[in-house]
Amino acid sequence: MTRYSVARVTGLNHRGEGVGRITGGPDEGLVVFIPGTLPGDLVEYSIVERKKNFMRGRVKKLLESGPGRVKEVCTVASRCGGCTWQHMEYGLQLTWKRRILEDALSRVAKITDCEIRDCLPSPRILNYRNKVEVPVAEKDGQVVAGFYEPYTHKVVPSEDCPLEHPLSREVVSRLLQKVREERYTAYNEVTGRGQVRHLISRVAPGTGERMAVIVAAIHRLPHESRVAREIMESTPGLVSVVLNVNTEKTNVILGDKERLLGGRYYIKDLFGDDELGRLVFRISPKSFYQVNSYQAVNLYKIALSAAEIGPRDLVYDVYSGIGTIALFAAKRSGFCAGIEEVGAAVRDAIENARQNGIDNVVFREGKAERVLPEISADIGQPSVVILDPPRGGAEEGALRSIARQKPRAIVYVSCNPATLARDLLILKECGWYPRWSWPVDMFPMTPHVESVTLILPR
Repeated sequence: MTRYSVARVTGLNHRGEGVGRITGGPDEGLVVFIPGTLPGDLVEYSIVERKKNFMRGRVKKLLESGPGRVKEVCTVASRCGGCTWQHMEYGLQLTWKRRILEDALSRVAKITDCEIRDCLPSPRILNYRNKVEVPVAEKDGQVVAGFYEPYTHKVVPSEDCPLEHPLSREVVSRLLQKVREERYTAYNEVTGRGQVRHLISRVAPGTGERMAVIVAAIHRLPHESRVAREIMESTPGLVSVVLNVNTEKTNVILGDKERLLGGRYYIKDLFGDDELGRLVFRISPKSFYQVNSYQAVNLYKIALSAAEIGPRDLVYDVYSGIGTIALFAAKRSGFCAGIEEVGAAVRDAIENARQNGIDNVVFREGKAERVLPEISADIGQPSVVILDPPRGGAEEGALRSIARQKPRAIVYVSCNPATLARDLLILKECGWYPRWSWPVDMFPMTPHVESVTLILPR
């Protein structure tokens, strides 16, 4: 028989889970992390994980509601791991994102005198995601698609997600319909059998162009060319259908091999506004592109204005992706160099520069710690460095190399407060210190925190 306990939630951790203390019994006083709760809640919960110094629980019953609780807009929000803050009033989400960033900097990097600004709200809090990645599974004899339940790989079926751009969700729905019609089998992570692993859609909000990607565990799907043609004929704006092959036993979504099944290998987006400027970007299946295009405009404005880039500046954009920040920086500076490890993204960046008529920029492929000294020897030391690494943060070698270049300023765009704090600790050892950090809400209804941090020499 399942044993239920009671806890009062007093805060949130960096994963957005409620932090409570057990109120009675042999575990009284022990910390318990409970998803789907907020400060002030009194909940009855069951234990799903027990560690030496903490537990992780699942809500059984809400006994008292804390301030700021609202009704979730999605019927599966309490079970789905896609957006775990739908129960929280939006203003409270912004408050806690600022606190999560502040806590990471003080706890990990021991930085307490950096100005932490109020979190910038997103222009859209729903229907903002331009990229959707859903795993497929078999349930009751039918292939379903949805999102993983927290801390599991159990798929929670979802026919509609309020965070997704409507044009993107339509593509996923058409893909799932075809998977069922063709009787493709869902990949099973335990047995390693099955044909289809994930369905992915990307949409360019500025142009309406759309891309469909089928991630398969086999090299060819039956009737794949016909399937691609039929999807394109029934979906306006769908200009690209790609088969990605991932035969590895891994939780990484995309494999190394891809084939074009229909249309072209990329979509084009018109991105920006009157203040930032407007540029055209080519986006391939593996290319990084901010999923909230509406808020990304504000993110880039903050990053580019932070170091007051002018026409005499040489700017390095490290982890430059398809060149979004680098090309906007090039339009403001004397010259810009982008450094990116993913070859497909570098090729997109070069083409993006060409299509936008920007010739005072260069892109180099490779790991930042290796390319930085090479490019510095070729074109000179930067006056400004912009960093926009993945969630894992920057390599230590790259950070120390940047510090040795002695730019006027470093601007760090981060999507993970924990790795930002770790990297700031390394830069602090090299004589650099953050003056301010500005959280920017790129992911409403989730605990993910994006930020822009200005770092200057002491």
